[in-house]
Amino acid sequence: MTEFLIIAPLLLFFCFGTIQLVLLYQAKSTLDVAALEAAREGAVNNGSMMAMQAGLARGLAPLYARQATTEGVLAAQSKAAADLVGGSRISVISPTAAMMSDFAQPRYYPEDAGYKVEIPNDTLTYRSIGLGATSKVNIQDANLLKIRVHYCYNMYVPLINKVIYYATNIIGNIGTGGILTSEPGNEIEFPYGEPKNPDYLCKVPLKDGIDADRWPLPLESEAIVRMQSPYRGQPASVSTNATGAR
Repeated sequence: MTEFLIIAPLLLFFCFGTIQLVLLYQAKSTLDVAALEAAREGAVNNGSMMAMQAGLARGLAPLYARQATTEGVLAAQSKAAADLVGGSRISVISPTAAMMSDFAQPRYYPEDAGYKVEIPNDTLTYRSIGLGATSKVNIQDANLLKIRVHYCYNMYVPLINKVIYYATNIIGNIGTGGILTSEPGNEIEFPYGEPKNPDYLCKVPLKDGIDADRWPLPLESEAIVRMQSPYRGQPASVSTNATGAR
């Protein structure tokens, strides 16, 4: 009995840790698929950030699914979209501004009664393979859409979620005002625990983390697909905020 009482907390800690690591692996695998889904949406929608965000939410829906019904699927997609507001960032790695400068052309659209500046996507096989003066790539490579997704995954296995959050952000010292004792830093001056290695998108005030049991871990994934529509320029990095503005 004495030996069990000594080893049980440590055994329970490792069991919880194993469960959380399995869930993290599942989340990363799901994010990889979701990033590809987002890139595909962008490829057929002129690189639209709104379309890519919708594709990302749809791809991450399995992490939020609780019922195998139509209503459950819709609820999961809605929750994923809401969770991505302020908790994700899609960065367009390619095409770059230099590629836009080298290859973008104005094209008239009668339905919009106006011109749109875009990188041509038609008849790429027959277009020149000459390199752009600024980008140093050809128009075929400029039609490759590459994105990087930064996503804040909320860990929910008790104790382990806080341990991993503190460890990845390097908050405090274990046993001296860190994970195993009181919160490090002054709550007013350092609401995030004075992290030495913070992820600014995914960090939360320690009090909010404790009250809401929210301990996010940043995950990243990249995807690359060939454009299926002309690419139009936009900011190189876009993230949603609490109001949904982009």
